[in-house]
Amino acid sequence: MAERSLVRDERGAALVEFVVAIVPVLLTFFTFVQLSKIATARLVVKHGTIIGARAASVISNAHDNTPDAKGDGKEEITQAVRSAMGPWIRNGSFGSVNVTVNDQSSRSDPYGWVTVTVRAQYRCRVPMGFIACGGTTKTLEESYRMPHQGALYKM
Repeated sequence: MAERSLVRDERGAALVEFVVAIVPVLLTFFTFVQLSKIATARLVVKHGTIIGARAASVISNAHDNTPDAKGDGKEEITQAVRSAMGPWIRNGSFGSVNVTVNDQSSRSDPYGWVTVTVRAQYRCRVPMGFIACGGTTKTLEESYRMPHQGALYKM
């Protein structure tokens, strides 16, 4: 009878040792998985920002320096950014995506800088990955600028 209880105690001790050992290993693994997903999400935001800047360099008309264009073009630029980030937005990885366009071109300087800033909320979904995110979401922000592709118009 004493042998049976000794075997149970050894199995219980082995199980406790396993749990104590596996929890930090899993925590480390899931943290690295979450960090890799954040790094990939940063690349997606950067890609969307570059696409937005390329679109803005042609479409932006904030200072009415392109006589043929109507409006400031912000809606089209935002749509370009959202299309570039499309699969990630559709699967719910990104919550809100805000696009800011700063057009410094004018009629006197049609080649001024156009800066696009994209700010997105990334949702951290990896189990135990909240440590890498510092919570359930992480705000990612990228900026990119290009010269406006305007022209000197005679009015």
